[in-house]
Amino acid sequence: MKNYLVTPIFFIFLLSITSLLEARKMKQEHLSPEIIQELQIVVYEAEDCSSCQLFKKDVTQVWQSEVKLVETYVFNDGSVQLNEPVIVTPTIVMTKNHKEIARYTGYDGDKKRFWEWVSLQTMTPEQRKIAFENGTEYPFTGSLLDNKEPGYYVDPLTGAKLFRSDTKFDSGTGWPSFFDPIPGALSFHDDGMRVEVLSASSGIHLGHVFNDGPPPTGKRYCINSAVLRFVPDSED
Repeated sequence: MKNYLVTPIFFIFLLSITSLLEARKMKQEHLSPEIIQELQIVVYEAEDCSSCQLFKKDVTQVWQSEVKLVETYVFNDGSVQLNEPVIVTPTIVMTKNHKEIARYTGYDGDKKRFWEWVSLQTMTPEQRKIAFENGTEYPFTGSLLDNKEPGYYVDPLTGAKLFRSDTKFDSGTGWPSFFDPIPGALSFHDDGMRVEVLSASSGIHLGHVFNDGPPPTGKRYCINSAVLRFVPDSED
């Protein structure tokens, strides 16, 4: 008797293997630290500028990113090779080796829009899909899943601390899991089915929280590796 299940199961197996290999390939394509270190953000501002003050409150004061941020009142002095003159304040210019590669003009308090702009230069497509489209990486593929070094897990955009390594545990689910976040680091959205976990500093999607974690909280914060950056204690 012919087994009709063999062929479908075989192709499902091949599809699963292909998907996992593709996921691992994408992991290897994350931006390298060397590329990030070449980047800098220059904020051109004016003293009597209410939008500049709003930007300072929303962004500058929480900035702990690997990408250096510099504020200046001096426009068009030649220190940065600009694509066009700065006219509006604030004007935020992303530079690579002192040459403009992207520009964000004005600021109206739309933090999500600003951080999405930053991500275009500092995140891979996979990271952006998770961060801004509520995507999920394949289980057991995350680069930080088995990391046991002491240190902090931080927001990849703002650099804000999210979790401490001593709250990480092996949940067996295939994603990095934590039982307690840094106070005030997260915000939440309950859609009636699951509770979404977001970074309070940038608003990006991180994962979900469940009530099946270990003591003392009983919580399991199930987080995507791609939207975490690990900072070991030796670098903190």
